[in-house]
Amino acid sequence: MNSVPFRRALQASGYLSEDGTPVPGLETQGGHSTLRVRPIFANKQIGLCADAIFTAQGTPIAIFKDAGWSEPSIEEITRWHEIAWNIGLAPLLWIITPTEIRLHNCFATPSSTDGDGHASSAVDRFLLKEESDLQRLNAACGRIATETGAFWSSEIGKKIDRQYRVDQELLGEISALEERLTALAPANGTPHENIAREKHVSREFAQRLIGRCIFFSYLLDRQIAQPFLPTNISSNISESFETVESAFALFRWLRETFNGDLFPMDDPGAEQERLGQAHLILLRDFVEGQSLIPKNCGKRRLFRFQFNAIPVDLISSIYQQFARSSSEVEAASQGLHYTPVELVHLTLDPVFEGLASTARVIDPTCGSGAFLVEAFRRLVWKGAPNGRPSRSLIRKILYEQLFGIDINKSALGIAAFSLYLAAMELDEDPVLEITDLKFHRLIGSTLHEADTLSEVLPEQINQIEFDAVVGNPPWTFVRREGLRTRSNSERRPRRSPDHGFLKVASRFACENGRIGMVMKASPFFSKDEHAVASRMELLQNLAPVALVNLSQLRKEKLFPDADGPALLFFSRCKLIPNREKLLVGSIPWSPDFRRTGIFQVGPGDLRSISLDRVAKNPAMLKAATFGTVRDSWLIERLECEFPTLESVLNDLEIRPSFNRGQGFQVVGDENSPPDLFYKLPMLMPDEFVPLRINRRALPDFEYEFLHRTRDEGIYKGPLLICPKACFSSALEPGRYSSTYYARGVVYSESFYGISFAGKDQRFARVLNAIMNSSVTAFQFAFGGGVWGLERPTVEPKDLLALRIPRLMDLSDSQIDEVLSIEEMISRDPSNRSLLVKLDEAVSNLFDLNLDERIVVQDSVSRAGMLIFDGRSQRLKYTELPSQDLLKSYAETVVTTVNRYLKARGKRHLEAVIYPHPPPRPSFSRSESPMSVVSFSMEAGSPGDHELIGISAISGNDLVRRLLSGAENPNVPPYLNERKHVRIYAGPALFILKPAEIRYWTDVYALNDADMILADHWVKGKSC
Repeated sequence: MNSVPFRRALQASGYLSEDGTPVPGLETQGGHSTLRVRPIFANKQIGLCADAIFTAQGTPIAIFKDAGWSEPSIEEITRWHEIAWNIGLAPLLWIITPTEIRLHNCFATPSSTDGDGHASSAVDRFLLKEESDLQRLNAACGRIATETGAFWSSEIGKKIDRQYRVDQELLGEISALEERLTALAPANGTPHENIAREKHVSREFAQRLIGRCIFFSYLLDRQIAQPFLPTNISSNISESFETVESAFALFRWLRETFNGDLFPMDDPGAEQERLGQAHLILLRDFVEGQSLIPKNCGKRRLFRFQFNAIPVDLISSIYQQFARSSSEVEAASQGLHYTPVELVHLTLDPVFEGLASTARVIDPTCGSGAFLVEAFRRLVWKGAPNGRPSRSLIRKILYEQLFGIDINKSALGIAAFSLYLAAMELDEDPVLEITDLKFHRLIGSTLHEADTLSEVLPEQINQIEFDAVVGNPPWTFVRREGLRTRSNSERRPRRSPDHGFLKVASRFACENGRIGMVMKASPFFSKDEHAVASRMELLQNLAPVALVNLSQLRKEKLFPDADGPALLFFSRCKLIPNREKLLVGSIPWSPDFRRTGIFQVGPGDLRSISLDRVAKNPAMLKAATFGTVRDSWLIERLECEFPTLESVLNDLEIRPSFNRGQGFQVVGDENSPPDLFYKLPMLMPDEFVPLRINRRALPDFEYEFLHRTRDEGIYKGPLLICPKACFSSALEPGRYSSTYYARGVVYSESFYGISFAGKDQRFARVLNAIMNSSVTAFQFAFGGGVWGLERPTVEPKDLLALRIPRLMDLSDSQIDEVLSIEEMISRDPSNRSLLVKLDEAVSNLFDLNLDERIVVQDSVSRAGMLIFDGRSQRLKYTELPSQDLLKSYAETVVTTVNRYLKARGKRHLEAVIYPHPPPRPSFSRSESPMSVVSFSMEAGSPGDHELIGISAISGNDLVRRLLSGAENPNVPPYLNERKHVRIYAGPALFILKPAEIRYWTDVYALNDADMILADHWVKGKSC
């Protein structure tokens, strides 16, 4: 970093301090860089020789290349861009020339060439001599924009999409090559008569060809193979695939040279019957850069794949797809899914924090080895204090510290292949003899084909106590015949085999052994008795535990081939030091995640709760994970002080199946409905409206047959009818809804009906008011087992677990107040003021205090984020907060804190808000990444003067000033310390959070008020 233009560019954008010192997160050439980023700096074969790289939350974001004192040629710029794209590590390449800063998208190849045939074009350019350009660069891509994540919503960031990254492009080409090779008939033999068998054999052969092709490309690009090639094998890979004879000469050399588990050729005769010129033409097209993807077929790729640059973890992740496609039926039944490399890193970060370099690591469902490859890299980096690992160290770790089990033989072969590749990538010692390329076998030694859930495991595995157990166990599973089935006494959630793998992990781990696994989220929040018992057993036996919920990302391509709700389970990691506490939190939905794959999680997204309290009140777990501490307190209070709906109905002698239950089922057996049905109207989801049913809108019952009719008693009026869904019909988005009907009506299984025939019908209408209130929305969102996890439904078990006042204990005046409001709003359901009164009346039934009312009122909008997972519906919660919203937030904080300080009468809290400038027509979130409110303790009791001030200083300017020198060394690098920041500056406290509506609501104000009081009292600051 010697050139003046380079230093000026990085200082103007905040990556270098004024004295030229790199800021935290900026790694420079010559520094102690990790093995993951070292090729960017030092690998002369690659040819990039970058000068710096900036990493935020453990994710490389920008590569910086100093072009020096002379203007680079277009050819040089194109070459640097092509290499950075092949490395696939960071999305942005900065090329700083003597006159300008060129930004290139490293997650995409150019779509066309210029008139001179050059392929690289910049996504934006900034002149060094123009101060306005440098300001624009800093706003969009500077350090603050990058650290806060605001960069991704800038015009430059919006052009970057990981679906075009090198691994995805290579995956597309390999998949297309695999399909076309599989479709070819044997060149010299006869296809199998069984079509499925022929396809399976042909696909396995295609995968072996592709594996050999990629491996040889890797050896050639890295200059490993050339000194040892026999004279009959060309160093030009296209020439090696010119004839069948030359191809088999290459295959034999690979097998003889690289012993171990690479590319078995169990039946050379069968392969010779299959291989023909059609296969070789496709392989040559692939290596020569001809696209095989149908939409691009025949076009030459503008950037070629360079296997000396593509990281092995990306190649390994690509090969996960082979493990699926080799046996589609087995892959589905065994729950074999692609684990994105970003999720692998997120899982391993807390596990490897402070882990010894001698640690033994096992993945009990290793698949194609994605977790083992990254664990391999990290162990090598830890074991090489000088940053240059020896070959002996690498081989020792490979043979003695990494272990895997999988039921899928094809996946194990790919895991071995990936680990061998990783060993060669990490090895910087010169290859002097061909024996340097030979490996020991891994399959049968450290990689084992077995059913991890069986009682029969390899003896070697049983004898080792592991320091870390990691992986992504299958969420669906079909057991092999003859192996152990689950005992009736074994605690495990229904249809959740991944919990079985977690229990095996607890046996594998030594006394202080760590666990980091990707799990299905829903069993951790289910109210099913098996799920509750199983998770409490795990949480107590494996304490301390952290649960990081990923379910809000399930529709954002968290997994490319699945959309189930995921959760990260961590045990005994440095992140969670207290055994008596449980660390929980959620990674929030982000409008940019689908493009970026970056997990924006900060310390403020995680919170600790008492494990003992969770054991006594299981519903607290979801409240603390999906919501805030205040949510968990209120859920705990409701669970302790109020009965369930089920117990209240039982006390009223409203019996299940006879007086209450789900409605009729249509599809299935053909049973004749009772005559009563034809005398009643019929309610289906399309006719549902909250509060009251309009008889004229209901059709008559007309089905000739039904699968299940249910007991006639559940259809007798008066009725309270509760839908499983129908959320779009609710009084407002985020609420649950129910309806009351004074007479009989038949309804489908989409509803749960409660008949009050012969009972006090007032109770039905009181329940109707409760169901449509914010208190119920709060309970389903933060105490229920389904909302926010999978399909947004209310199952009968969640409905019956709802906490309500004991109806028989309500006074007549309480009932009359509720009934009056319920009647009025049923006639005018769109009247907002009546809805507020309904919430107030129901809150009175629960005797909620002021803060609790704020929590439940705020829960309706937050519940909307859980129910409605469409992008357009969620985007409104990420809009820029208005001045009025910031003022309301500040008022709630000040009021809450001053309520506690009032008794002393010595000090009080005041606030200042810093509004954002009005958004321009082309407004980008990178211009206003965070909002700011400051608080200060002032002398005396609060008087009549205004406690909330509005500053003339722009919030945007203040954010950059405050964050410029504020680093917290205690925050792990995988957490975004910039997401929720509290900065004390003299007497003032500045709270900075993302400039999004969802972070500045009243419930967040309550929690921030609690933190202010804790800062002052617990940490000894004066009040």
